[in-house]
Amino acid sequence: MNSSTQEQVLQIRKCGLNDLERVTALLREFGYPTTLSVMKERMEDMENDPFHCTLVAELDNEVVGMVGLRKVRSYYKHADCIMEITALIVAEELRGNGLGKRLVASAEDWARQQGCCQLFLRSGNRVERAPAHAFYRHIGFEKTTGYRFNKSLL
Repeated sequence: MNSSTQEQVLQIRKCGLNDLERVTALLREFGYPTTLSVMKERMEDMENDPFHCTLVAELDNEVVGMVGLRKVRSYYKHADCIMEITALIVAEELRGNGLGKRLVASAEDWARQQGCCQLFLRSGNRVERAPAHAFYRHIGFEKTTGYRFNKSLL
C-alpha cells in the first residue's frame, strides 16, 4: 500500500444492505450491468443462503472493494470443501495498494471457517484481464486448463 492508503483505516466485513448503493456502483464500474433494485433482491436472497458470503473493504467509512463467495456442492470427491470467488472488485483508483490481496485473505479465512480446503475463481481470457491474471498468480492461485460451456435457457 502506498503511504496515503496506509494512514487510512481499512476494515473488511460482511456486506450489509446499507452497502448496496456502493457495491452496485463498484459492479457497474467493473462492467456488470445491474441496478440497485436488482442488487437488493440478489443480496436478500444471498443473505438467507448459508453457502454465500459477500465481504466488503471499507476505507475510512467508504466501501471501496468487495469479494463474493459461494460454497460449491457437487457429487465428486472433496466437493463440499470447495469455495468459489464469484466476484472480486477493488475501486479502480485504489488498485495496486494491497486491498485485493486483503480481500482474498479474508475470503480464504471465511472459506476455512466453512470447512473448505480449496478456493477457486473463473476469469475471462480477454487481453484486458491479463493484469488480473497476474494478480491471481501473485497471490498464490494456479492457472488450470479446461473449458467453460454455457447454454442459455431463455
